[in-house]
Amino acid sequence: MEPPYEVIDTYLKPGEIFFGDHHHRVRTLLGSCVSIVLWHPKYHLGGMCHYLLPHPSDIKLEKTYKYGEDAFEYFLKEIKKAHTKAEDYLAKIFGGSNMFLNEEREILRNNATSLIGTRNAEFAKKILSSNKIKIISEDLGGNQSRKIYFSVWDGEVWVEKK
Repeated sequence: MEPPYEVIDTYLKPGEIFFGDHHHRVRTLLGSCVSIVLWHPKYHLGGMCHYLLPHPSDIKLEKTYKYGEDAFEYFLKEIKKAHTKAEDYLAKIFGGSNMFLNEEREILRNNATSLIGTRNAEFAKKILSSNKIKIISEDLGGNQSRKIYFSVWDGEVWVEKK
């Protein structure tokens, strides 16, 4: 599909989320955070989240999209509002870098089994699998940041590593 005459460009900061139609392009910058990109190939609808951690570590007083579980819950609500089914979407996942290996290992040595980026990536794969959403592309891990550009009109995602 050709790009729309007027493209609405949206930049996601950490903890932000988007879901919309073919008039949009969404972009973000990732380090240890992860973006799940969902796209419906028939209706040209899609979404992108930018989450910092899989789950809240303390008691939440409000919903926030800083956590993967809250971001994915938002996706499911938007999918339902669009009268579509989650399993009809295709997924691409990005990020999960372990950019500060020495610092993170020192901090996490006594109380965690894996690095933040790795945990974020594992969460994305698990939540997509449990919702029967096919992952068609991924660019995860390493120690570089990534700029992600998602065009909802054709489902393409461009990755630029730094």
